[in-house]
Amino acid sequence: MKTKIFTIIISIISFGGFSQSDEFQYPEFIGQNLKNVIGSKQWEVLTQTTGDLNNDGLKDKALILQTKDSIKEKRCESCYFLKSKPRIIIIALYQNDKYNIIIQNNKFIARGDEGGMLPHLEPELSIKDSQLKIYYQFTRSNQSYTFKYKKGDIIIVSAESNGVHSASGNFENDNFDFIENEITSTTGNISEEKDYTKIIKFNAKPKSLSEFKEMGSWEITENKFL
Repeated sequence: MKTKIFTIIISIISFGGFSQSDEFQYPEFIGQNLKNVIGSKQWEVLTQTTGDLNNDGLKDKALILQTKDSIKEKRCESCYFLKSKPRIIIIALYQNDKYNIIIQNNKFIARGDEGGMLPHLEPELSIKDSQLKIYYQFTRSNQSYTFKYKKGDIIIVSAESNGVHSASGNFENDNFDFIENEITSTTGNISEEKDYTKIIKFNAKPKSLSEFKEMGSWEITENKFL
C-alpha cells in the first residue's frame, strides 16, 4: 500500500504535459557558500534545520529549497512535463567560517502536490545525535529516512514506513535497518490487540543522499520500497 504510494501518485499527475525540450535545468550548488545560494532570486527556503553532522562541534545545516515560481518538470520516465515547484535538498557543513554545500539532490524530495489526499505536502527536517532525519506525514501514513555523515558523504542508516488502511483498519509498519541489512515488518489491525512481526533480510547497499531518485522508487526487496 504505502510502499507504492508515490508510484501511484506520479502516474496520476502524469496526465498532460510539455515537450522534452522545455525541461528545467537545475543549478549546481555543490561547493558554493550557502550564503550566496540563500540570496538567489529563483529559490526560497521551504524548511531547514541545524545540528552537528560531522562531530566537529560546529552547527551544520540541512535545507530544502523550492522554486518561487512554478516551472515545467518531469517526475518519472513515463510522465509528461507538468508545472510544479521543484524542490532541492542541500547539506552544508560549517567550515572555515562559512557554510560549504557538500550535498545536493534535485529529485528525492517530494513535491507539494505529491501528498495524495493532502492539499500540500511539506517534509520535516531534523538533526539529532549527528543524524539527519527527513519525515513526511500523510493522511493515513508516514515515512521517514535517517542519514549519517561518513567520510565526506551522507549515507542512509535507517528508514521507517507506517500505514493504515482506511476501510479495513489493517496497518503495516516497516523498519529498515541498513546496519543489520534487515526489515522488521509488523502487521495487524487497529481494532485487535495481537499483531505479527517478521524479520526480512535484504542485500541492498546503503545509498548516499545524493544517489536517491524519486521517493518510493528504490526497491529494497520484493514489494518493499523507499
